Amino acid sequence: MGYGYIRDRISFLDKKLTEYGVRFMFPNVTPARYIAVKAFFAVIICCIYTVAGLPALPAVPCAVLGYLLPDILIRISNNSDNDSMMSDIESIYDVMRIQARAGVFLKDSLMDCYINTANKRLKAALLELCNQMCTNMTVQEAVDNFSAKFSNRHIDVLCIVLSQSQSSGKTVQILSDMSGQINQLRHSRAKCDEGKLERKIELIQLLIFVGILAIGVYAMGSEIMGMTQF
Repeated sequence: MGYGYIRDRISFLDKKLTEYGVRFMFPNVTPARYIAVKAFFAVIICCIYTVAGLPALPAVPCAVLGYLLPDILIRISNNSDNDSMMSDIESIYDVMRIQARAGVFLKDSLMDCYINTANKRLKAALLELCNQMCTNMTVQEAVDNFSAKFSNRHIDVLCIVLSQSQSSGKTVQILSDMSGQINQLRHSRAKCDEGKLERKIELIQLLIFVGILAIGVYAMGSEIMGMTQF
């Protein structure tokens, strides 16, 4: 395991911290600090396991689980962010499609998108994108920096559209197609959420039924016990 491998792993972790939104939540985080947090979680899990007086053999898997727990948490957080961004991303596609047809400049269109965006993480990235495009940075460089802040396939496609907007005449068509796909995705997610809600309602109804049944059995048992005492 040479220096080159370690450097590549640190570079990979640094990239993940950015695209999973960890740097947005914790601006001062570094790969070294993140690894320290992972080690801390591993030690804490082991300490809890030891204090509980459980067998020593599974302590190693528990330490591994503790070490991987931050990775699991940031993936869950990123998935949650992606879900909450869906309406904003759809709105961005719609605004850019309409303004592209009207001949509005890309920078002005993106600023309108920034103003109308509600998600804080996406809004901050859009503001930085607009600021970078107003400096000496090229559109491609600014878009690449924006893309690196997310692990979201819809934003990846948006960045491709932004990159091609200066040279391609198909921007409106691509945006229209992607907007339709996002509508379908949101419809599917709404159906999934509806199914989850129905299952929760069924579970609550089952728990209520079990509770009523338990109360009835307890009352009947108490009455029988009272009768046997006479």
